[in-house]
Amino acid sequence: MMTEDKKTSWRNKKSDLRRLVLLMNRQNNRFWPPLDPILKTVDLVIEPEELNLLLKMGTDLYTYDQVAALSGINSEKFDAVFDSLKKKAFIGIKNPETSGEQYTLHPFVVGWFEGQVSYLIGKPEEKEFAKRYMGFLDSLRKYNFFPLRNIMNVIGKHATVSNQSVGTVRESRNGQGKSKIVVDENIVVPDSGIYPTSSVNDLIMEFGTRSIIGQFKVCMCRQMTANVDQPCRLKMPDDVACMGFGEGIKTYMKYGYMRRISKEQAFDVIQKARDHGAVHTVFHEMDDTKLPQIGLCNCCWDCCGIFRTYNMGVVPLRYRCYYIARIANSDRCTGCGRCEKFCPTSAINVVAKSVVLDTKKCIGCGQCVHQCARAVVELVEDRRTAFLPMLKTSEARLL
Repeated sequence: MMTEDKKTSWRNKKSDLRRLVLLMNRQNNRFWPPLDPILKTVDLVIEPEELNLLLKMGTDLYTYDQVAALSGINSEKFDAVFDSLKKKAFIGIKNPETSGEQYTLHPFVVGWFEGQVSYLIGKPEEKEFAKRYMGFLDSLRKYNFFPLRNIMNVIGKHATVSNQSVGTVRESRNGQGKSKIVVDENIVVPDSGIYPTSSVNDLIMEFGTRSIIGQFKVCMCRQMTANVDQPCRLKMPDDVACMGFGEGIKTYMKYGYMRRISKEQAFDVIQKARDHGAVHTVFHEMDDTKLPQIGLCNCCWDCCGIFRTYNMGVVPLRYRCYYIARIANSDRCTGCGRCEKFCPTSAINVVAKSVVLDTKKCIGCGQCVHQCARAVVELVEDRRTAFLPMLKTSEARLL
């Protein structure tokens, strides 16, 4: 557990930083509390002139000329400020690299955080940013008490939308029980658009055929934990990271935060990620699972911001799910414990060399199936919104 440095000085006014975080919250359906630890994290990486411009922009959409006029800054200085905000991913770009390019404030996640972490790699502020951000997550532990915990559970359970969905992967087994991804080259790809799907296989085939796939050069979450000397417990390889889909990722590629990858490369990453315990979280526009997909997180329960905070006992967990695990051949279980080790929600446990499944905690990610060479567990279709209440402090997996 980290401790917060209370002597940190402020570069910007707290009231302005709070306004900025609240504006960023309005850009999608994911809320970040404007508490001092998160304000200090943002404060580290934004200059007063940059903050002032973002507050003037608010949540509207602008052309370059409109932002320049709004800024009140002379043209030479404006370009430097504006370019800095784009590089730091405070500003998102719509219709990138076209005559209709427009600009707007990025949401906190998905948008600003991913670009900011990538921007900071190798810079002097990188480790301090990680320290402040991870300190923010740790600071949330103090809100885990009755009745506040119950209030957070009620709010989470009755939210109008789910922020993310579980991406499932079609696999087959070889003679040794090893799971391998099934690549269907005959998938029928629509002429335009991406149809709703929970299948990672289909997403890769669709975007790889009709659009573009990009991979971040680092996993943002693992970069954060590594920078505070908390390496991945599951030893996820360095070349496994989140992916982005569609024209909207061109800005990340322009600044070198992402590289374009082929379908074949994407499947290789997915295979390696699954072998090391990744859960594939599908992100959608506006963090609304009813809208098109924009990205795929390939992270484990130890490092992923979503699963890490749940396992810390900081937030409840809510996912749009499509499958649920079922014990199919309990007599084959040898008690090896791999299913228990890799399950992101502790839904499956081994007791006296026998597997026990708590379906109320299962999100249907398939890690238990993937890791078991003896086919003890299987996935069955079950479309639902899974809600896992906030863990009590005594139940937290990550202390």
